[in-house]
Amino acid sequence: MNRIEIKEEAKELTRENFKTFWKGYLVVLAISFLCSIGIDLLFEKGTIIYNGLTLMVSFFTSTLSVGLYYYILKIVRGDEPEKEDLFRFVGKILPIVALSILMVVFVLLWSILLIIPGIIVALSYSMVFYLYADHSEYTPMDYLEQSKEMMNGYKWDYFIFQLSFLGWILLSVITLGIALIWVLPYVTIAQSLYYDKLKAIKEKI
Repeated sequence: MNRIEIKEEAKELTRENFKTFWKGYLVVLAISFLCSIGIDLLFEKGTIIYNGLTLMVSFFTSTLSVGLYYYILKIVRGDEPEKEDLFRFVGKILPIVALSILMVVFVLLWSILLIIPGIIVALSYSMVFYLYADHSEYTPMDYLEQSKEMMNGYKWDYFIFQLSFLGWILLSVITLGIALIWVLPYVTIAQSLYYDKLKAIKEKI
């Protein structure tokens, strides 16, 4: 994997799809924000209803997050994403939640042993939601296995790829988040592009 080429291509895609990215991202952000504010205004914090609704909202927004993966993959692949894509997985709350819980459990279990094994497992499962966005008909364990197989031989490469954005993250901190206007779509598109190129490599093997 040529990390420099991926990042250069991601910059070009970001320039071409800057408004498109933010149109999708802001829809997800706005819905999540409005749901949270609504619960805060209507119910007292700490009550059973408040906690239950907060949990339900987190489940719902998790489906929007997967929809955003799908939306951005369309950008990477040269397709025209639509706002409806963000709601593509709303009816699949249970498998998405199950997948999220399994990931967290496995990463935590390995992290209890040592930090490094936990990081390795997290890297192994880093492509889970991209895989789900591509094909949502499998079981949660299938996605974990597919991601693990996909990242076989590429965990260190992907780790270095992620570290290469550290300077951009520091810039965002220094500018009090202003730089995120560019950095967020750039990094997100670059990560999606990495998945798409790795997927193509693995399919040829």
